[in-house]
Amino acid sequence: MPRIVVIGGGAAGSALVGELLRPGRPTEADIVWLVGQRAPGRGIAYSTSADHHLLNVRAAGMGLFVDDIGAFLRYTAARGLPVKGADFVPRSWFGDFVESSLARLVSESRRPGRLSVQSHEAVAVRGDATSGYTVTTEDGERWRADAVVLAVGALPPAPLAAVAPEALRSGAYVTDPWQWPTLAQAPERVVVVGTGLTAVDVLLSASTLWPHAQLTAISRHGQLPRTHASHPGEPYPHQQELIDAFEAEPRIRAWLRTARTTLADEDVDWRAVVDGLRGATPGLWRQLDGTERARFVRHLRWLWEPMRHRMPPQTATAIARLRTQGRLKIVAARVLAVSGEGPLDVRIRPRGGEIQRSLTADLVIQATGLTTLAEQTSHRLIGQMIAEDVVRPDRLGLGLCADAQGRLRGADGGAAPTLRAIGTLLRGALWECSGLPEIRAMARVIADDLARELAAPGRRRLGAVTTGTPADDGKRHRGFDADRDSSHSGH
Repeated sequence: MPRIVVIGGGAAGSALVGELLRPGRPTEADIVWLVGQRAPGRGIAYSTSADHHLLNVRAAGMGLFVDDIGAFLRYTAARGLPVKGADFVPRSWFGDFVESSLARLVSESRRPGRLSVQSHEAVAVRGDATSGYTVTTEDGERWRADAVVLAVGALPPAPLAAVAPEALRSGAYVTDPWQWPTLAQAPERVVVVGTGLTAVDVLLSASTLWPHAQLTAISRHGQLPRTHASHPGEPYPHQQELIDAFEAEPRIRAWLRTARTTLADEDVDWRAVVDGLRGATPGLWRQLDGTERARFVRHLRWLWEPMRHRMPPQTATAIARLRTQGRLKIVAARVLAVSGEGPLDVRIRPRGGEIQRSLTADLVIQATGLTTLAEQTSHRLIGQMIAEDVVRPDRLGLGLCADAQGRLRGADGGAAPTLRAIGTLLRGALWECSGLPEIRAMARVIADDLARELAAPGRRRLGAVTTGTPADDGKRHRGFDADRDSSHSGH
């Protein structure tokens, strides 16, 4: 029996494992799912228990599989949760749904033992598509695999270059926005670096945890995410004509000119235009050459991201209330230096000015969004794979080099059919890759492709070879229970 090793326990890993477990696959394979220390199916996004951390996709659009989008609404209805299709609901609810869906697939499998969920962190992948792969975990366990899929999500955030070593050592500068230190006393002045969706989550949590703290959020352009409409709008009727115009002239300046002309019509809803581009974005991105992609990242990314990655109306209301109360200030500025041992001195240059100013902060939280710079990452696995030429980093710092189907490219530039990535690591290949609709579509592509690859006549089967005793080492994940009712009471 062939073996597929999936590395990463978040949304991307869950969607792929779910696809591999679904009935009707032409070729079955044993699946080893290395989820690390988090509950399988949760990852960072759905591990939060805060009700103010909402999905930024309406409930009707949420689902684990591309052909079963209504499953989440059916799940919430069965548990008596008052959810309508247009609602934005707590992310933890969707995490419950993912766990429940995977547990059901395992219980319904003709071979329930084909999935092994392990609380290991992978630290090395070696081999190639011809000879197969060996995955090594932090405990020294080794798994032979016919195929490996990286579903590791965003890379660990690195501190900004402007942060002094003593500030990092002080504990008053937090690099990971999801891992806050335990403080002896509540901070009075909190600075958040970033103003995107991650920063918004941090601001809401900080305002709840420390109700008397003064909050300041800083980014170069000072742009908060735009807001979703309260109800879904009508599609832009000339969307395909707009896409055709972009395809006819794949240059950023031409696209910007065309977009401005389109949006100059006051009857056009910009949200509908942006949403209508979503499905076409990977194809459009791949038409751009390296120079044009770099131009977009440098000059237009800041404009695109707030429109594309919007916040729910409830979230926007909460942020507006903090600003009206005088508890939150948004500053457009460049962070020049962060120094001190607590409180910290944050030196900035406001946008459009030359005069520097300083802010004093009891706590600084870095919340600059998804980290995709693979070449300098502290992620042990990705670092090893790059160092040993198993994979190549994207030249623009957007994850790893890959083709449109997630096949990773090695030192020779060739795409490996049985070494894949899904999710954030594909940003350089597709740009639009980290949202759930794109993840579940790529999960279907990879599952279908691997079924064909592993069933090819004459293919050498490697998965039957097991190195070590992985099933008996005490690290099998025991939190994944097919009989578990993971619904939240009281919601």
